[in-house]
Amino acid sequence: MINMQLSPLIKPYFSAYPKREKLWLLVCWLIVAACALILFFCWEETRSHDFLLFLQEWRSAPVDFIFRVFTFLGDDQFFMIFFGIIIWCASKPLGFWTAFLLLTSGLYSGLIKDLTLLPRPSLEGVVHPPNSWAFPSGHTLTAVTVWGYLAVRIKKTWFWILAVILIAFIGFSRLVLGYHFPGDILGGIALGLPFLLLYIWLNHLFVRHKWAEKFSMPLLLVFSVALPVILTAVMPGADPPKLLGFLAGASFGYVIEINKVRSATATSLPRQIIKVILGLAVFFGIVVGLSSILPSGGPDAGFAAKMVGFARYALGGLWVTLLAPSLFVALKLTPRQEA
Repeated sequence: MINMQLSPLIKPYFSAYPKREKLWLLVCWLIVAACALILFFCWEETRSHDFLLFLQEWRSAPVDFIFRVFTFLGDDQFFMIFFGIIIWCASKPLGFWTAFLLLTSGLYSGLIKDLTLLPRPSLEGVVHPPNSWAFPSGHTLTAVTVWGYLAVRIKKTWFWILAVILIAFIGFSRLVLGYHFPGDILGGIALGLPFLLLYIWLNHLFVRHKWAEKFSMPLLLVFSVALPVILTAVMPGADPPKLLGFLAGASFGYVIEINKVRSATATSLPRQIIKVILGLAVFFGIVVGLSSILPSGGPDAGFAAKMVGFARYALGGLWVTLLAPSLFVALKLTPRQEA
């Protein structure tokens, strides 16, 4: 069983044994170096259609279904669902900080895409979204950061194995489905691992130096909304309003929830099931059901149009971290934690 009421992220990250800790850090940087060297010396080869055309020969309905499942496991929408379940039923800190990593790494990969502007593969029968760029593979980068972070936090051998398998198959699924070149996958790994290590280090400093306690609650609330709004105004593309909106709502709600509501996550299995069903039903109602009323702006949308989509996803984030836990307490589906 996994103990989801985890202690704060502290060193060591990978192993309690110093030599193993150094070994695993070295392995991470060797993987980054290997991917970077392949990209540098074999750039044209990593952007060839030959391997992709070979993979297309093996495609069938069952194969497509399997690899679309793996692609979904690296998708932002899956993780938003997944984080809701973790926050409601397992561990609020783990769910929030993993969601924070997802959203920031998504902005990071999107920014690199907008800087490189490399086209996706041109394959018969494969349709790509407009203004969608290839390098790096966002799914691969997200899989490396999110599943890697969860493995670091959970610290179970079997979960490390699961995380590595998921990262590998999520990346490979992007090739099988014809959405990326091999170089895009290598780029996702080469850029994702350093981002993960940086995030782990900063997360450790945040806990060690108690940064959150140095600011008043009103200041944290203002900061949690103001910074995402400013970034939404200046960042290009269609994804920042969604990611930053969800981040703003989730952060704002999380600060209030842990200080005022303090809902517990542990309860009976039937109540956990009710929480998940009710929580996800309302979440989808907000994110999907309100899409016609509060549509997301396109990549060239103005600030006002961006803020409409921002508001919808902010409401979704607020529901996950504050409104749903408050409702669960009111309905006696979960108790309050002691102050």
